[in-house]
Amino acid sequence: MSSFKSVNIMTEVNNHLLAQITRQNVALLWLICGLGNTIYAVIQILTLVNHQIDGAGPSTPFDATALWYFGVACSIWVVPILVPLITTSRVVNWAVALLGSLLVALSVLGGVFDGMRDGLHIAATAAIAVALPGFYAIRSSWRLLRATDGSVKLLGGSIRAG
Repeated sequence: MSSFKSVNIMTEVNNHLLAQITRQNVALLWLICGLGNTIYAVIQILTLVNHQIDGAGPSTPFDATALWYFGVACSIWVVPILVPLITTSRVVNWAVALLGSLLVALSVLGGVFDGMRDGLHIAATAAIAVALPGFYAIRSSWRLLRATDGSVKLLGGSIRAG
């Protein structure tokens, strides 16, 4: 009877550790996506500064409202990174998956719009630095949502059952 109990406890410990590793993988993928968004923003700003130096850009590129929007939009990327690490609530994980998906979609659409206006290198940067890691982060977030107590689907697609 005690050997059955120890196997059951080990299975629970393994499932807990596997779920924790999965949440860490989700957070890491969202971190990479947030860094990609930062790279995209830096290239967009450097392009704007280059246009300003050449005299082709607008005289006042940012007003106070635009600066607030830019700061808040870049800061929201912290939420999908931190939340999977601190909670196991399915409702909160749903919110994170939807927020992260929205952030990826808006960043890529903004990159395409800015790419048509300022140069295709901006659209390509948004596609490579935001959309590509965003796809994997979204996929990993949805896999975390589908995970149950008995099985957790890992990044590679393998399933561990308890």
